[in-house]
Amino acid sequence: MPFIKIYHPPATLSSIVREFHVYHANWNKEENLPPPYITCLANTEQNLYFFPCDPIRLVIDEKKEIPVPVSAITGPKYKPVGLLYGTNHLMIKVAFHPTGTYRLLGIPMQQTVNAGLNATEFWGNDVRNILHELQKPISYDEMIATVIDFLEKKFDSKCRPEEPIDTIAVQMLDPVKQFTLEKWASMACLSLRQFERNFITRVGIPPKLFLRIVRFEYAMRIKNESTYKSWSDVALEAGYADSQHILKEFKEFADFPPSRFYLQPTPTSGSNDFPTG
Repeated sequence: MPFIKIYHPPATLSSIVREFHVYHANWNKEENLPPPYITCLANTEQNLYFFPCDPIRLVIDEKKEIPVPVSAITGPKYKPVGLLYGTNHLMIKVAFHPTGTYRLLGIPMQQTVNAGLNATEFWGNDVRNILHELQKPISYDEMIATVIDFLEKKFDSKCRPEEPIDTIAVQMLDPVKQFTLEKWASMACLSLRQFERNFITRVGIPPKLFLRIVRFEYAMRIKNESTYKSWSDVALEAGYADSQHILKEFKEFADFPPSRFYLQPTPTSGSNDFPTG
């Protein structure tokens, strides 16, 4: 079976990092693994990845694949992305809070949307040194410790101070809190226009789209955890007007209809052991 473990961040990084993931699957040594391909649906994630073993590829279509950097910085997605893993796939993932990447890098996050930036362009030899350490025969716990040490040093020297909008962006991940944009802006001590402008810079996408994806992710979790529920029930519980509304969101945020949810390899469909990408 693939190795999967989630680590909580130390207090020093908890304001920007949500959690750390290690995922390791080796098709050369293990049997009965699903095919090394996954469709990542639209999601709100901000991640830093390290791939110390085999590289992975971004699948554009049946005839086109693009290599993914061995260390990549990714932002939220509003359209699905296909990923093809190598036969020995080791992934160390840093899952940031919605504005954590911005606070660490200070770049406009629009350039991370539906894309992966090469981390060596920002941290150069430091990233190469980490990858070298991760390729050594060390434990998974030691791998995470190596990444934490790297991030703590960057946090101390570069991280921007936390502002109200940063904590509000985290609260917006809660699908139960269905406030208006005006309310969220007021809670962030900003006008609506200031809030929208600052949110796009710090997160990468407009707050309205962000909230739509949050609700879409919530609906996928409901269906995965309660497979007996109809899509009409899921739509109602997730706050959609009706099942046609959730179907419309599927057409935009996935590349297959709801009827194929359990047939299509995705991180949320329950059809395989792959984590989100």
